[in-house]
Amino acid sequence: MCAASIQAAEMPELLASCFSDDKPIPAEVVAVIPPPAFEEFVQKLSAVSQKDPEWFAEHMKKTPGSPMPAYDPKLEMTQEEYDAYAKLWDSREAKKIENTTLLVREIRPGKWQISGTGVVSLLSLVVFDAETEQFISPNGAMERIGDIDAPKRSLLGEWKGYEWRFQSENSLTKMKENMAFGTTTDGKYHLLIYRLQEVTSRGKPLLDDSMVIRFAASQKAKKK
Repeated sequence: MCAASIQAAEMPELLASCFSDDKPIPAEVVAVIPPPAFEEFVQKLSAVSQKDPEWFAEHMKKTPGSPMPAYDPKLEMTQEEYDAYAKLWDSREAKKIENTTLLVREIRPGKWQISGTGVVSLLSLVVFDAETEQFISPNGAMERIGDIDAPKRSLLGEWKGYEWRFQSENSLTKMKENMAFGTTTDGKYHLLIYRLQEVTSRGKPLLDDSMVIRFAASQKAKKK
């Protein structure tokens, strides 16, 4: 997990593990982009999934958090082909979309806000409640769920952190909102991830606001 910051002692421990109190933090909004040739692998997996959805769903559970399933002949490719696709995935890059600046501050007693510039300004609507350790958005309270221990071949690589989730459903729509933050295992970066999704009862997408924000890890995190 991220190292707690002594300098930010008044900040809730969970936030202080990655953020500084009332100090601007230079950051980047990034997108993970695999090589174009990896799309061929995605199409092959899609075909296998459609052919035997039950088997494919169970097989993917063997590699949670990763889009790369373990090799199996039922993937309808040779081990050599699989290894080539795996190398393509391993060469994926996190490319900068835009620069931003994060600022974490207490806006009311026990209520903390993570704000940012540009597209990240959306986060200013979400507040961390120090007493309940929940993120509160206009949609409702995001409950803390299991801690993140992402494998090397997850979308963002190997990292550890914390995650919160809000879910709601009615006869017309389904909504899911997530907030997560943590530190890459190599100690280089902190990550802040936000996603808001809404679909119809039949699964038609209505809304998908998501962002991945990366910023330099604190010195303590680098020493972990």
